[in-house]
Amino acid sequence: MKAVELNGFEGLESLRVIEVEKPKPGATEILLEVKAAGINFAEIEMTKGRYPAVRKLPFVMGFEAAGIVVEAGSQAKNVKVGDKITAIVSSGGYAEYATADAGFAIPIPDGISFAEAATIPIHGLSAYALLKFAAKPQPKESLLIQAAAGGVGLYLVQLAKILGVTRVIALASSKEKTDLVTTLGADVAINYSNGDWTDRVMEATGGKGVDIVLEAASGKVGEESFKLAAPFGRIVVFGAKNIHDTISTEQIRQIVYKNQSLIGFNIPTLRPEQIGECIPGLLNLIAQGKLKLFAGNSFPLSHVKEAFEALSSRRTIGKVVLIP
Repeated sequence: MKAVELNGFEGLESLRVIEVEKPKPGATEILLEVKAAGINFAEIEMTKGRYPAVRKLPFVMGFEAAGIVVEAGSQAKNVKVGDKITAIVSSGGYAEYATADAGFAIPIPDGISFAEAATIPIHGLSAYALLKFAAKPQPKESLLIQAAAGGVGLYLVQLAKILGVTRVIALASSKEKTDLVTTLGADVAINYSNGDWTDRVMEATGGKGVDIVLEAASGKVGEESFKLAAPFGRIVVFGAKNIHDTISTEQIRQIVYKNQSLIGFNIPTLRPEQIGECIPGLLNLIAQGKLKLFAGNSFPLSHVKEAFEALSSRRTIGKVVLIP
């Protein structure tokens, strides 16, 4: 079968499409004929050695995939051949076939495409779990979402409004993106490419600052977002970029003097039962049509470098997927 292998940490030059043996499912695993594989920013960082590699080099890349079950191990439960599922995969999703633990298989709701389903295991569950376990927003609080037109951001905007948050402030990098998040329910949408974006956030909160800052951007946007937190506010740090950041003396002083909380979030290290708590609620919202899924950026498996470049450039909206 065809697959995308990572053979070094020199960026996109370390990616190559190769022929490998089809993986064999273990006793509790399933074999998936991959129809769409999601690309995540952490995987871009991995090609540069800036995110922990899942296995020793070389290996087939891809955290997640959606497709059809073509084989099930002898002890695989609640999944059968022919089922349409999406999952975190164990053998690498950038391939024509991939294995996954049957216990992690998520049934694809009716009317959802394979590409759309590829948004669920990481982006969808990350957003749902982040709000449930880390941010814990209350209806009267304000919430700042960076990269609101990205894969996780689009889920966050919609989920926050479903939870009843009355002041969702969404940051995006173009008018097209700010218009989109407005249609999804954002109360205030701000183009952070404009120099006055921090002033506009403060105006949107009546000058007091944001109750909850969801910080994944790092860099200058991250630093400025940190400063926007209100007294007794919560700053939730997540995403592949922030794992290399340091907390400055000024930021520590801000947290102490303003009685703020700094919270970390990382979905791979949640307990399986915590992730299990999130799946039914998320799937119900999708099945009821209350969540719109975005996966309009599809590339053939052989064009993996172009797909990575598109995601890196921030010119995409929603999920970027590979189609074997």
